Amino acid sequence: MSSNCSLTRIRAEIGIPGGAPGWLGWLVAMEGDRVVGAAAGGVPTAGEGELYTLCAALDRRGRDVGSTLLTAATELMLEHDAEQQSVTLHSEQDPTGGFFRRHGFTGSGTRLVRGL
Repeated sequence: MSSNCSLTRIRAEIGIPGGAPGWLGWLVAMEGDRVVGAAAGGVPTAGEGELYTLCAALDRRGRDVGSTLLTAATELMLEHDAEQQSVTLHSEQDPTGGFFRRHGFTGSGTRLVRGL
């Protein structure tokens, strides 16, 4: 989804311990030994889920990789008592805004939110 999402960087970061408060870790979509998508998020504040990264390989976009990862991240956040979910776009013209809006996120500017 994100144009600034580097699956090579994510592959290197997976498994590194630590993270921000409320960090829930990486969710990774694989095809064989190839990473084709990844999501990361957390619940840094009680009730407030935050999606930090959501991306799919260019050749896998439009094939539900992003939607599947978003669903998995949402389920994980719900397990940690999130009542809403937020994402910050890179810019107001970020092409991923349409993806998030189709999944129920609303807002103006670069900050989008949806209730869970």
